[in-house]
Amino acid sequence: MIIGEASLIPHTDVERFSWSSLRRFHHVPSVIEALIKRHSISNGHRSNAAKQAGQIRHCLVQAQEYREASKVVSLSTRPLLLYYSSMSLALAQILYKGSGADSLDAARGEHAHHGLLFNVSSTPKGRYLLGETASLLKASPMIYDNKRRGTFELWHRTAREEPIVGKLTRNTEEGSFTHLARVLLGANDKRMNMLPTDGMTLYDCFTGCPGMSSWLLGIGEKTKIVRGCVEGSIDAFGTQYTDIIIHPHPDPLRLAELKSDFIFSAASHECIEAHEFTNGLTLRIKFSKDSHYFAHIPPAISWNISEVRFLPSKPALRACYELIGRIGVVDHAF
Repeated sequence: MIIGEASLIPHTDVERFSWSSLRRFHHVPSVIEALIKRHSISNGHRSNAAKQAGQIRHCLVQAQEYREASKVVSLSTRPLLLYYSSMSLALAQILYKGSGADSLDAARGEHAHHGLLFNVSSTPKGRYLLGETASLLKASPMIYDNKRRGTFELWHRTAREEPIVGKLTRNTEEGSFTHLARVLLGANDKRMNMLPTDGMTLYDCFTGCPGMSSWLLGIGEKTKIVRGCVEGSIDAFGTQYTDIIIHPHPDPLRLAELKSDFIFSAASHECIEAHEFTNGLTLRIKFSKDSHYFAHIPPAISWNISEVRFLPSKPALRACYELIGRIGVVDHAF
């Protein structure tokens, strides 16, 4: 399931908009039809689709109620309620994207575990710096009989990379027209990079979380998030250009690591234009009707319409983009 289109949210309250949008999955009859169409379910198994649709509804209702409950309790209880909310959302995604083998009934057998094993090292007395304490908390995948198991594993199988959204300018004989939100780099329909067997620390998660980058820098901690922007344009002849601009980063080693994550096939050398500047980089990718090549773009997320935040790829829970052929934003088919 790949997102191919994007639009600006016409609401200032994003959380309220998101929960309201999810309510359409509360309507069991329409979800039954969606599951049958998505998974090509025969009429003989319609009752199974109905059961799964009902479970999706219950998971979404629970997720929202846990979220609302977290707002009226103290910090001692809030993390637990937010955890249950996230787990319920993950279950709803598994039930919708996964097959019948991923139903809640089936999961209670092979995947009767949340899927992550936690290890907490002892904290030296008198040392409470975030980088030190968060590095002592580690989560690793649950592996039994050489197989990854648990809810996290089921969720991760169905999770996919999000597209990169940005402004697209069309230049025609009548003038220039700008679309504020268009998919410029689409995701590949592949499983994302798996959690390393030796796990990730909480500090890895903090430094790789796009929403915490400014806060970490403000308290003197490092961040692996690199800011940038992606914009698209189409000239009067129909040739499409995607411009990627990497902003300066306080850690030169992190920036060098990011640059090495941009990989293009030899056949694409005529379609790629790169310029390096102090602690930064610009790339222009040209797509024409006859071009056909491979490109590997670092994992990233659209933070807003004018900013993209590039994530660490090692270790990462997100897949890198693989762009093959002349695939343009007009077709939403990256």
